[in-house]
Amino acid sequence: MKKVLFIADPLSGIKITGDSTYLMLITAYDLGYELYVAESKDLFAIGNHAYVNVEKLQLSHGVKDIHSTQNWYTVTDKFSKYSLTNFDAVYVRNDPPFNMEYYYLTQILDLAVNLGVNVVNNPTLLRNCNEKLTILNFPHLITPTLVAKDKATILEFIKEQGVCVAKPIDLMGGRGIFRIAADDPNQNAILESLTDYYTQTIMVQKFIPEVVNGDKRIFIIDGEVVEYCLARIPQNGEIRGNLAVGGRGEVQKLTDSDKTIANEVAKWLKNKGIMIAGLDVIGTCLTEVNITSPTSMQQIYRESGINVARLILEKI
Repeated sequence: MKKVLFIADPLSGIKITGDSTYLMLITAYDLGYELYVAESKDLFAIGNHAYVNVEKLQLSHGVKDIHSTQNWYTVTDKFSKYSLTNFDAVYVRNDPPFNMEYYYLTQILDLAVNLGVNVVNNPTLLRNCNEKLTILNFPHLITPTLVAKDKATILEFIKEQGVCVAKPIDLMGGRGIFRIAADDPNQNAILESLTDYYTQTIMVQKFIPEVVNGDKRIFIIDGEVVEYCLARIPQNGEIRGNLAVGGRGEVQKLTDSDKTIANEVAKWLKNKGIMIAGLDVIGTCLTEVNITSPTSMQQIYRESGINVARLILEKI
């Protein structure tokens, strides 16, 4: 029986009606895997060896009972100083932000990889492939984009582009995203806040009006593009379609334009060795490449019948 560890945020806080880690766990149960969970704080290193204080799980159901909310998991055992070499695969599923603690986590996981453990996604790549900055490898697929913290440089870019979106580089779920016009009276206040008075680097992009039609989450698994995506459509005058801030999700088949973008990025991801990625596409522009803990698997499964979690787990 294959043993799988999920490094995740506390299960007690999971909203099982939409959480992708929940779908991964119940899918792993269907596949007959032995399941273990830990939080990032539970990992540690001694010398060149990575260990974890871990809990073993027993689930009450698989995917056919996905909507069941009755005691869906039980902790059946706990192990201290458990070597990561005991696992057939380790899945990193804790949410951003990417901070120094996350950086240290990837360093510890690197030790496990060096000893032959299959960590998904590879911790070196988690560390090096920032979800927002990775799009800079595809200049012909993105809207005009600036990465900077210098005040004059940022203001000049906004003046040239007219209407922009400014956002922090290390957050998720639509947090800290602002629409800024060149004549916006709040421009300075917004930028001062985002950059902490021009001491922190941010990303500024020309505004993509097609966001009203949805910000699409497209999955790529081991270089293969999933044919359905989740379009997250802004509501009530918002520019953010993220479900976490009230966007409406609509599962759609990929358009020809979506496929062109996804197939090109898929080749790059495969070359890098990135197993799981969730692309964000607005209109005809790539806006993010999410590889830490991409979500929206449940919504795609419910509407299309495609279980992205199973596609991932069967790659063990």
